[in-house]
Amino acid sequence: MSKKLVAITGGGLQRDLGDFEALKFIKSIGADGVDFSLMSRINDYRNPDSIYSKSDDEIIDYYTKLKKHADDLGLAICHTHGRLDGFYDDEEENEAQNKNARIDCLITSILKAPVCVIHGVNSIKMGIECEPQRMRDLNFEMFNKFLVHAKKYNIQIATETFGDALLWDECDFFGNMDEFLKSYNRIAAVGDNKKYFSVCMDTGHTNKASRYRNNPTPGDAIRMLGDKISVLHLHDNDTFTDQHKIPMTGCIDWNDVFDALDEIGFEGYYNLELFLHHFGQNFKKETAEFAIKVMRNMLDTRYGA
Repeated sequence: MSKKLVAITGGGLQRDLGDFEALKFIKSIGADGVDFSLMSRINDYRNPDSIYSKSDDEIIDYYTKLKKHADDLGLAICHTHGRLDGFYDDEEENEAQNKNARIDCLITSILKAPVCVIHGVNSIKMGIECEPQRMRDLNFEMFNKFLVHAKKYNIQIATETFGDALLWDECDFFGNMDEFLKSYNRIAAVGDNKKYFSVCMDTGHTNKASRYRNNPTPGDAIRMLGDKISVLHLHDNDTFTDQHKIPMTGCIDWNDVFDALDEIGFEGYYNLELFLHHFGQNFKKETAEFAIKVMRNMLDTRYGA
């Protein structure tokens, strides 16, 4: 059995250290790879301080250097994380999101990452009383637009599993696994979309959704999604809050999660997507390092070092 590969999402470390130093630190704590954040709340072509406002040539130059830096470190960029806000009832903003998503896909291809994770349409933006067909159609429209860019740059876009709409204490529309699967299948059925469209299994989001409407546990959701899953966002919580905690510090059944991943033949990176500030803002590096050790120990205990 091949060694399981461990990665961590770079977001908070990238904000604190900058892209280059964050990759160096992530390698130093023993990670095999990084889920590289494209910082969608900052990186926007309309923001003059953002690299997304630069020309494609300037963008290509910066991320080509970053990719070389990662290669020199021996750190894989296993996937990227692009847009966090799905389409909603604002056509001008949706078109801006589409333009930014093109840059997300361009950068993903420069970094030689096979997948860019992008959030779908959600009830947090649309409200829980939005007509179901409106939610379905808007998600269909959004991903079909974004997949044009994925095809151009020969990468995949992964739609992320959802949780709850916290303001209303309700399941998010696409937190309902039946709706999520129907939406995925509708989009994947168009032309050659399936080749470029996959799923990011987010264990924390799925765990929150499990409170509602007989939704599956993270393990059972993995079984339902099967080989549609290309990448993982592994984190834990108490089902009520999107805590992004280190595995084994919440209530997720991790043995069942690993059983399910084995059953579907998952061979990718066991990627941690964590909030690193739980033990203090000045303790993020130590938390990241400990998290890698926890995941290594979990995998080594199960599969052998």
